[in-house]
Amino acid sequence: MIRRLCAGLGAVLLTAGLVACSPANTGRVVPRAASEGLRSSPTPSLPTPPPSTSPKPGPQPPETHSGKGNASVPMTWPMRLGFVTFDCPKCSGHVAVNTENELIVNDIGPYKGTQWINDMPGHQARTFTVKANAAWTLTITDESGLPVLEPGKTLSGKRDAVVSVPDAVSSVAVTTKGNGNTAVWVHSGDFSDLPVNQLGDYKGSVPVSGPAVVSLEGDGSWTVTAS
Repeated sequence: MIRRLCAGLGAVLLTAGLVACSPANTGRVVPRAASEGLRSSPTPSLPTPPPSTSPKPGPQPPETHSGKGNASVPMTWPMRLGFVTFDCPKCSGHVAVNTENELIVNDIGPYKGTQWINDMPGHQARTFTVKANAAWTLTITDESGLPVLEPGKTLSGKRDAVVSVPDAVSSVAVTTKGNGNTAVWVHSGDFSDLPVNQLGDYKGSVPVSGPAVVSLEGDGSWTVTAS
């Protein structure tokens, strides 16, 4: 199951066909240098202030919602990266969860998986729209709620998942098995990249510049090892 909307290119990624796109420009404005020759007398140059950096957001308490069947769910999660785990163990038929910006779950039958939201600057998720025919739980956490992939450590699982990668890691070996599409996303800083996007099984190495998070999307099993 693949579902990314890539801001700036206007492409929607769905199961039927995925279009990979580069991360959108973050819209940073470079200050224009002061024009020369406009003053009759020289003006002492001022020291250049250091570039401003946004502080890393502090811990964010988890946010949990539950319901049964179709629902529209307002959220209070701020404009920061969030990791959504949707669990509907008795669902049958089509299961879907989307925000105003993207489709994060699009599957059939019982489902449990994790995806991220708010990875596109200026596109804050405010409401979940849930399509389900059974009881479900939806939980949003920050990075502290993710499994950590440490150097030399192997993690394995099934379906959609997100893992945290510390700065000591430079690449991640990925093996997947499944019948549908396999995608591996890497989010670092303000940008998301799609180094793997193919049908069927995959085995290879994905470059990662930590700290980062890696999202695995597919209908089968996966194994990841950091190096």
